[in-house]
Amino acid sequence: MSAVLDGIAPMPGVDLVGWGLVVEWSEPDGQRFLTRLVGDRSSPWQVKGYFHEGLNGRWPENPEQHNPGHPSGWMVIDP
Repeated sequence: MSAVLDGIAPMPGVDLVGWGLVVEWSEPDGQRFLTRLVGDRSSPWQVKGYFHEGLNGRWPENPEQHNPGHPSGWMVIDP
């Protein structure tokens, strides 16, 4: 997974230092469940922070420093 993520860096010259991923699986009987995957260089507390910020934080206005597939305002959550 790290090699794949390294291949899609958001800009030249940046280094991947950690990642977390939530994955949904389906058993043969249709039962579904989630797992969390954590990068070799990431601690569990870092990944919890990534998930929290990714879901609840405001994305930077600089389009070079957020997911380029989404506009900067797509994740603004008003209290």
